[in-house]
Amino acid sequence: MNINEKRLVDTFLQLVQIDSESGTEKKMQERVAGELKKLGCRVVIDNAGKKFNTNARGNVMGFLPGTVKSKPFVLVAHLDTVKPGQHIRPIVKKDSIVTDGSTILGADDKAGVAIILEVLKSLKESGVPHPPVEVLFTLCEERGMHGSKNLDYKQLKGREGMILDNEGGDELLIQGPAVNDIVVEVHGIAAHAGACPEKGISALEVAAYAISHMKLGRIDKETVANFGAVSGGEVPNVVMEKLSLIGEARSLKMDKLAKQTAHMKRAFDQAVKHYTKKIDGRICKPVIDFKAALRYPSVQISKSHPVVKALLAAAKKLHLPLYARSSGGGCDANVLSGKGFTVPNLSVGVYNCHTVREKLVLKEFYAAYALTWAAVTSYRK
Repeated sequence: MNINEKRLVDTFLQLVQIDSESGTEKKMQERVAGELKKLGCRVVIDNAGKKFNTNARGNVMGFLPGTVKSKPFVLVAHLDTVKPGQHIRPIVKKDSIVTDGSTILGADDKAGVAIILEVLKSLKESGVPHPPVEVLFTLCEERGMHGSKNLDYKQLKGREGMILDNEGGDELLIQGPAVNDIVVEVHGIAAHAGACPEKGISALEVAAYAISHMKLGRIDKETVANFGAVSGGEVPNVVMEKLSLIGEARSLKMDKLAKQTAHMKRAFDQAVKHYTKKIDGRICKPVIDFKAALRYPSVQISKSHPVVKALLAAAKKLHLPLYARSSGGGCDANVLSGKGFTVPNLSVGVYNCHTVREKLVLKEFYAAYALTWAAVTSYRK
């Protein structure tokens, strides 16, 4: 297989110069929809953009007919970037692409977008037999996968494929954690901190007691938990009445996630008992409002799944390093997994994501294309 490296790079360079920070993806939506139409794809844009803050109409889906009988193979990437992502000026070096340091590069995830477009172009030009290909370009992935969460799923017939949105150059992510968002409101009793502190119940002390009796950080090799934001109180001479905490729990296993979340709630329940006391002859206690909501489900793909086996076999045949691994972060794969999709996430050669030091390593960029090509053209089901 010959790779049109120049065209692949040129496409990438054009894409990163289209401003598309999360919430401003309209121009990218229009560009990729136009490219898909030129390639003879049927194009559908859903109305997901009405459900969150973006100037784009929705996720873009392209459908390329197959030349062999098979279920469709699904290719996924996202259109948005993090900040600072306006007026990006890419600099092409001998072995990589960077910026002048004033912005991100946007290879996360326009490297993935470029690879997908090039695969479609090569399929049209080469005449190589291939299954139907369904392309999904999502919005607002960086802000919480809002595009995939609001996708019109009935448009897609395929349920297997791959995502091109992983950092590095030798990873295929097949496991990713489910995440619970945790918001806790602690309600104590206000009192003058100088005149009668004993008539108050400090929300801060209640929260501190709970946290001190809680397992946080690394729980085990599959589970972590954290509180990252705390707010409360206004003046130093009042026993703090209210305190808010925002945190999360993550685990590769849903039962472990449930166990950790229950443990965190139980620690606050214990704090309520500890700080219950009599004030002016009445039994008074703090009140806890503990809310946990699933942000996204886990990704659990077996190494023996045909798509994973095909990618690992292709890497071996092409003498490319590729390792099936787990991740501590989330991406569209999590949301799609919850909808019944099997889409491992392939590295595309990007490093230092979400920073102005971001770079795309060309050798690994080309390797990601080669593996994607191999996966698409070999798929039959």
